Amino acid sequence: MAHNRFRSSPALGLLTAALVVIGFLAYSWPPYLSGGTRIPEDALPTWYHPLLVAHIAAGSVAMVAGLIQLGRRWLARWHRIAGRAYAICMITVPVMAIMLAAVTPFGPATAASHVTFALTTAGCTIAGVVAIRRGNVAGHRRWMLRSAALCYSIMLNRIIGPIVAIVLAGSPDEASIPPITSWLSWILPLLAVELWLELRPTVRPARRHSDHAARENEKTPSRVREGVFLSGGGGI
Repeated sequence: MAHNRFRSSPALGLLTAALVVIGFLAYSWPPYLSGGTRIPEDALPTWYHPLLVAHIAAGSVAMVAGLIQLGRRWLARWHRIAGRAYAICMITVPVMAIMLAAVTPFGPATAASHVTFALTTAGCTIAGVVAIRRGNVAGHRRWMLRSAALCYSIMLNRIIGPIVAIVLAGSPDEASIPPITSWLSWILPLLAVELWLELRPTVRPARRHSDHAARENEKTPSRVREGVFLSGGGGI
């Protein structure tokens, strides 16, 4: 019985993550579907809104594709397609984020956070793609875990924001709410992933689909075998 509960825990975790992501997207999209926005755009250029919508759309695709990657055990047939979609989105989304940051109404400190966040996200994703192209599956997975932490950090932003607002409401530092929220929302999950990688530096190889693949795995150097979950495939 305990063994069955252990085996079902990854599926339960994936289902929980999917429900959280779906709930977040259901909350985020309505204003933009009706032509509205949650950001004051009165003093912003006309191109800001359509670029913001494109940015949100690409980010939403990345979040869904990331779930498919995390659910590789059950969604293996979609792994490569989702991996490519995720990588493309997580490289283009930061480019759009930098353009949006250039005219953000929330001040230079927030803009600096957005730019740093965007460059870090793109860097982690590109490093993950380069690693898998070179056959370094373990390195690929580590970089993609960092990329995923940054991808889903937007949800943490919606939690940290109200907390910071309550703490600083009515104080002289009230104007610092947006930058504090922005910096913390992506630095904290990135630090959490780094800590997890340090505490668990090796990841068990995934179950092989044939005896031949298992024999080939024995011939592979341990540094490459570490964290293997799909030979030649991209993803988180």
